[in-house]
Amino acid sequence: MKIIFTKTKLRKCPIYIGLNVTKNAPELLRKNFSDADKVILVTNDKIIDIYEDKIKDFLGSSGFGYKIVVIKDGEKYKSITSADYIYSRLIDFNVHRNDAIIAFGGGVIGDLAGFVASTYNRGIRLIQCPTTIIGQVDSSIGGKVGINYNNVKNMIGNFYQPHMVIIDPALLYTLDEDQIINGLAEIVKYGIVFDKKILEIISRSIDLDKDDRLFSLIKSDVFEKVICRCCSIKSRVVEKDEFDSGYRNLLNFGHTIGHCIENAADLKYINHGQAVSMGMIAAIDISTSLGLTKIQLKDKIIEIYKRLKLPYTIPGLSTEKIMSALKYDKKFTSKKNKFVLLKGVNKPIFYYDVNSAIIIKSIENNMINN
Repeated sequence: MKIIFTKTKLRKCPIYIGLNVTKNAPELLRKNFSDADKVILVTNDKIIDIYEDKIKDFLGSSGFGYKIVVIKDGEKYKSITSADYIYSRLIDFNVHRNDAIIAFGGGVIGDLAGFVASTYNRGIRLIQCPTTIIGQVDSSIGGKVGINYNNVKNMIGNFYQPHMVIIDPALLYTLDEDQIINGLAEIVKYGIVFDKKILEIISRSIDLDKDDRLFSLIKSDVFEKVICRCCSIKSRVVEKDEFDSGYRNLLNFGHTIGHCIENAADLKYINHGQAVSMGMIAAIDISTSLGLTKIQLKDKIIEIYKRLKLPYTIPGLSTEKIMSALKYDKKFTSKKNKFVLLKGVNKPIFYYDVNSAIIIKSIENNMINN
């Protein structure tokens, strides 16, 4: 088991990473939350069907009183309605500030349960136990929590650092291929922006002769090392800029247009990782159009995409609808847009006031119906 600490103004958070580390969850709960009386685990209906026995086993072995709150699976359930339901269950169970919420699931559960933890009684303990690749390498670390509102992603939210994160790569083994692709997009982002060795490792570890090459990758010893590397990078970035006022914006590479693609698809049939994959390619096109990098960079990244089965074209969405969603980007002001672009691999820059014609061209260049 490897331990990484994220040290911010709010708190010092231990991140425990290791294969089958959830077996140690009862001990970790008792060690880090000795004054708690109750724990409340929030998950979704799909995950509880898979892990109900495991969940009840480690909660029962912890010695705390516990309740399990189940939300329906899906991005649309990261909502005020779901938050209200969790609040009511917390009140029914007479939960206090010394107690803890465990977010057991992917990014939706992590964001939703984290938002509730940050606002219930003005903040109670939060434990992230991510079950997806995106959750394990990115969203469970750093304290961004929130809910969607009126089909706009993460419109209502907060910064609230978790008190503990438990990352067990074995929880990824039940993911289907679409979910694996969803998470690999975030790993590629870390490789492009921060550490090109990540790209080299995952590209080298893929066996193109295997039909199940993505499943083989996530079950390999090297994948746990990739998770650790991404967690370490995310922790250092958060320590430099806890409240996302500057440097941390680099983590949004590909997310600006990616979130717009998600919103244009009504948060339904294009998942976050797919949208970010498309958004990164669009951002590279913008970088090329502005003369910041050479066109060969796009070709190089698409080769990696193909090995990992990442999507690099945008399905037939309305360009106007994608552009309309840009106005909700939290990095923009009323007068300026702000993009994370590239001068090359591991050479990200912030760029302001990109001409709308260039943005539109970057979207239309990659439309699947072109």
